[in-house]
Amino acid sequence: MNTKLNQAISKLSKKELKEIFPPITRKNFVVRKSWKGRNQIITFTNNKNQKITYNHDEVLKVMLPKLSIMPCWLKRGYWSQSTDMPTNVRDVVLERVELKK
Repeated sequence: MNTKLNQAISKLSKKELKEIFPPITRKNFVVRKSWKGRNQIITFTNNKNQKITYNHDEVLKVMLPKLSIMPCWLKRGYWSQSTDMPTNVRDVVLERVELKK
């Protein structure tokens, strides 16, 4: 991880972060070590056809104690799930919308 870049990112305001890292849409839930501090807003659709929006940093705060000992996190620096988001972070979701089938 580039520490100078992370230090520069940590000094930015939430407004500046949003301009540099606009909200993104993905096909799955993901947290990445390299995205920490970006205040990234991510939207994905789960297997129940629900559109879910979350703040990466808020979810990462909850997940980090468990992630920090997981082999995938230690080796690759990210964790993803294609079906839904983990149950322990569902209460920090910004928005959950049922999509029409």
